[in-house]
Amino acid sequence: MDKIFYNGKIYAIDEKESQYTAMGIDGGKITFLGSDEEAQNIEATERTDLKGKTVLPGFVDSHLHMLNYAFVKQSYAMHDAGSINEIIETGKARLEKMEDEESWIYGRGWNEQNFTDEKRVLTRYDLDKISTERPILFIRVCGHQAAVNTKAMKIVMGLEDTKNYIEQIDEENGILTEASVKLCYNAMKEPSLKQIKDFILFAQKDLNAHGITGVESDNFLSLPGRNSERIIKAYTELEEEGKLTVRVREQASFTAFEHMKEFIDRGHRTGDGGEYYTIGPVKLYEDGSLGAKTALMNEPYLGEETCGVLVHDIEDTDRLVDYAYKNDMQIIYHAIGDKAADIVMDAYKKAIDKYGDKKLRLSINHLQVASKDILDRMKENNILAYIQPVFVASDKEVITKLMGEEVASRSYLWKTMHDKGLMCCGGSDSPVESFDILENIQIAVTRDALGENTEGWHPEEKLTVLEAVKLFTVNNAYGGFNEDRRGSLEIGKDADITILTEDIFSTCPHDISKIKVAKTIVAGREVYSA
Repeated sequence: MDKIFYNGKIYAIDEKESQYTAMGIDGGKITFLGSDEEAQNIEATERTDLKGKTVLPGFVDSHLHMLNYAFVKQSYAMHDAGSINEIIETGKARLEKMEDEESWIYGRGWNEQNFTDEKRVLTRYDLDKISTERPILFIRVCGHQAAVNTKAMKIVMGLEDTKNYIEQIDEENGILTEASVKLCYNAMKEPSLKQIKDFILFAQKDLNAHGITGVESDNFLSLPGRNSERIIKAYTELEEEGKLTVRVREQASFTAFEHMKEFIDRGHRTGDGGEYYTIGPVKLYEDGSLGAKTALMNEPYLGEETCGVLVHDIEDTDRLVDYAYKNDMQIIYHAIGDKAADIVMDAYKKAIDKYGDKKLRLSINHLQVASKDILDRMKENNILAYIQPVFVASDKEVITKLMGEEVASRSYLWKTMHDKGLMCCGGSDSPVESFDILENIQIAVTRDALGENTEGWHPEEKLTVLEAVKLFTVNNAYGGFNEDRRGSLEIGKDADITILTEDIFSTCPHDISKIKVAKTIVAGREVYSA
């Protein structure tokens, strides 16, 4: 064999919950699982003493924005900004260092809930204090709301596509919501093929360092230009060059029917691609976010008349789902509010009734607030739930203030989903949240924010450690039609492996995030070592 690992705690995460102390790899596949004694009798080119470390199937994140993560990290990542004044002063400092006079000042991550001076959204009046000569785009942490300065707003209002999104634009205050946020990308300088490849290499290095061997990534709306074919080419070329170290499934995202139809009509289909980059589902949007009050709810937000934002009316939602489904495309639909999820579920049911069950593993992404019957309907029609447990830590206080306790009690129902038999796939939505999967697992198990140690928010919805680990291993393999190749450590499966310094199953649940990644292995190749 190429490699033998021994003296470890190897958790297969298979149906039998098997455990081993030794494992063998040959040709990128797992070829042996057993005891240290058995391993001694096997010839191997390389032998590694695990010294008691824990071995798990490679971590997979089912939903993030890989290219936008890199774009934000290399721009102004403002997740820790504590005030409006801090953002203004930091923006001025960044402006002084910018050499390209045509570049926009770009940032993402602000959250008015964290502001200590004024707890309000940014406006063009704030950004004009940074510059009135250079366009500025600062996107809220959720990605569903943004502020632009006067210069940028004039550019946006002059774009051909703006007329289609005019209801999502507050021109007076310089506030963009939902699809209008990405209008700025039509005017910003489009990155070259080489720059996109550099973004990919930058992001995958960080992903590997967190034990991540695979992701489903929403990339097409992540960069200026929104050039899907160039993005596909960048990934494909990197794979051909042998430079990809994380397996990427593209969640092909679109905000308009015509754009999705054009993509499908060009011949793209779920499953196309190679070993490291494949086309996954089409990614569509039905509503916004809770923090921006654009998640579509069945009842109004407290003290408001609004129930949120409907991105596509029912007729358009049905048309999107129908065209993708009849063309054998898997679909993942963004729905945070209960009404949004109800509308998506209705559209899925219409397509299934019309064309039959194509076993396409349709899914609802986020599903943060559930109506009373949505989970049963999803189970009946084999609809997957793509969930982000890490959101509990950020939103558990916010949702009660926005919607009241009754809505909060049917939010983030991870245990209920599990007990009803729904297939749940775990993700982070990075850069909205960190893609640290150990943090995500800890929050799923404790229902506490990091650093808290209570009984947990709605503790009846806590997952066990094993249930949480499955979200990011075997469940995500199923979501990507890869359960026969990945997700568990079994003979013949791909050697995608995450090695941890401590045993995640015996560590105090509130200390899971403190565990370190020792090694990350993809197809038998070590891509990260501490």
